[in-house]
Order: sequence, then C-alpha cells, then structure tokens
Amino acid sequence: MSLWGGWGVWDWFDDNWIQTQQAVRLFVAAIVLVLGLTAIEVSHIDIERTSLLLRLPLTIVGLLGILSLFFLWIGMWRYWIRLDSSRTWPKRISFALLLLGFWYGACVYCLLIYIPQVNSKRTIP
Repeated sequence: MSLWGGWGVWDWFDDNWIQTQQAVRLFVAAIVLVLGLTAIEVSHIDIERTSLLLRLPLTIVGLLGILSLFFLWIGMWRYWIRLDSSRTWPKRISFALLLLGFWYGACVYCLLIYIPQVNSKRTIP
C-alpha cells in the first residue's frame, strides 16, 4: 500500500521502470523542456505581439515544461529515497539539492547522480 493510496503521485514511478533507459530518456527530455521553459521565461517574450506561428510552439513548450517540472522533481525524489546508492555525504548533499533546488536541483541530480548510477547498474551483468 502506498503512502497516499493507489492514486498518489508517488505511484507514478515503479522502482524497476525508473532504472530503465526509457526512463533515462524521458528524464533527459524533461530536463530539456525545463530549460526551454526557463529560457522562454527569462527572455520576456511579449506573447501578444508574436505571430501565431511562434505562439504555438511557445505554448506547447510551456505546457509540456510545466508537466516536466513535476515529473522530473517527483521522479528524482523517488529515486533518491528508494534506490540511490550514494555514500552518506553525497546523499546528504543531494538531499539539500533536491529540497532547496526544486526542479533545477532535480536537473543537476539527474545529470550527476541518477544517470551515472542507472548506467553503471545496467553494465553490471
């Protein structure tokens, strides 16, 4: 039984699935969307003055980016809690990174901890 019942966000990720290459690819795509969303936000684009041709992809990146924020952050927390095999100090630092860095911390954690651990587990027979 899950912490929040059968419909909780915690149940989005299975421990076996989160260690697959499909999951790695989806998390990397989520990082790209989060960074794309950040670039759009920082650029201060006046959406009312842009053409429909530009507005449509910006809207799609915006919507997918917001979903990616939560997908990435919750997925990296799930991995950290259940499967992260880091030593004590790196695990403490990554806890602070995930807690204080939100999705940007999740991006860094994904690139520096999650992907190398998943890839190293995959190469071991």
